Amino acid sequence: MALKKIDNNFVVNVLLCAVCAAASAAAFPKADFFFLIWISFTPLLRVIMKSGIKESFFYAFFTGFLFNAFGLYWLVVMINFNTGSYFQAAAASCALWFYLALYWGIWGFLCAIAKKYLFSSWIFALFAASLWVLLEYARTYVLTGFPWLLVGYSQYKFSEIIQTAEFAGVYAISFIIILCNSLFYSWISDKHGNKYMYAALLLTAVLCVFGAYRLDKFRFYGDKEFSAVIIQPNVDQYKKWDAAYRSEILSVLEECAQRAATFKPDLTVWPETVLPDFLPFGYGSYRAAKNISKAAGGLNLMGAPYSDGTGRMFNAAFAFDPQGLGYFALHKKNHLVPFGEYVPFRKRLGAVFGVLNEIGDFSKGSDSRIFKYGDIYAGAAVCSENFNADISRRFCLAGAKVLTNHTNDAWFFDTAAPYQHFTMNVFRAVETRKAVIVSANSGVSGIVEASGKIAFATPVSEKAVAQGVFLQNDFTTFYVKYGDVFVKICALAVLFILAVILII
Repeated sequence: MALKKIDNNFVVNVLLCAVCAAASAAAFPKADFFFLIWISFTPLLRVIMKSGIKESFFYAFFTGFLFNAFGLYWLVVMINFNTGSYFQAAAASCALWFYLALYWGIWGFLCAIAKKYLFSSWIFALFAASLWVLLEYARTYVLTGFPWLLVGYSQYKFSEIIQTAEFAGVYAISFIIILCNSLFYSWISDKHGNKYMYAALLLTAVLCVFGAYRLDKFRFYGDKEFSAVIIQPNVDQYKKWDAAYRSEILSVLEECAQRAATFKPDLTVWPETVLPDFLPFGYGSYRAAKNISKAAGGLNLMGAPYSDGTGRMFNAAFAFDPQGLGYFALHKKNHLVPFGEYVPFRKRLGAVFGVLNEIGDFSKGSDSRIFKYGDIYAGAAVCSENFNADISRRFCLAGAKVLTNHTNDAWFFDTAAPYQHFTMNVFRAVETRKAVIVSANSGVSGIVEASGKIAFATPVSEKAVAQGVFLQNDFTTFYVKYGDVFVKICALAVLFILAVILII
């Protein structure tokens, strides 16, 4: 009988974990049921509260693995395309899901310890939310970082609640969500628990009222309106680095430039590695780039690989003037994607793994170069640099009044990945209060206002030349000025509570 009871409990717990994982994943694009995540952690919290410490680690880890498998399923599609092997794709994807699940496991493990000693549901909720933030921050930077599907990113459509990011980044939104989940669990598990629900509702209401005020303040915020054209050439991934398609690609870019010229843009934004050669030594492509920028008009920001003449290669964004004289400034990408742009520990792993970009290892840049032309002050983030809020902060501190993001994303095809990637720009806009202009080779491209509202977004896997307007401003947010102070406060809260537990 005891064995049967244990088996039944195990099955119930596994099902609850699966519900948590599925509901949490469904809060992100493409499903976009963002409201689910406000209660989706409740089943997992119930399991943790009724399980031992080791079991809690297992159940939280299991939930995290399922969540990442549901949300990052597109890894299998992407890696299979590049390797031609579903086995390699599944193995590599499982390895990443396993790694990301460890953060969930640690959260469950420490929450299980805390629940044994914390007799206050209020303190437990604070601990759980602070710990989650600390682990998300670690995931952003450890091993170069992979901050995809941070809980806060699910709320990119909930414009009122995300305004808090102006002060504490996306981590503030994650904190609020986990805190409300913990209070919701206390409400349903305590027969005198109405106070927890009232507190969660009051907190959310206050933040929404405050957010509505800030949202209104930063709608159409800036001194002068500029015209922008976003180029989405939709070049097939298999063609990008095949010399046989170079003329075809340049022809597509020339056509896009001619269409862009009809809008008389102040700024023309092109995707990452849009030019199929190294600049400035790929003379044919460089000459074409000068002609294309002259034809399109305005300041042209183009992505292309850059060679510094010493054998080093960089993934870079270039600023081309509209006179056809060539580029006058470049930004070398600061954040590189492991196995996408370089192989970490190459001496040991190089024999087993290659890079997916077909070019070879890129070198890491370190600049925060601002592209100034006339009245435009642009900071250009290349692809995964928009993962990292600190890079956007440095652009703003260097004088950027508008941000751009240049990415490929054709790697992902029409999966959830391009949409998930685009949502990060919403938070970079709110954190910095700068408009963000996104150009992706195959989409999603668009403009995000300083308020975090998406002015427009293009469909995926279509060629597009889209025109819009943006405003610049030199407003400096608390987050830009002080960075992740909130994360440090969460870290102190976690350390203090754990220290008290050890003393007890």
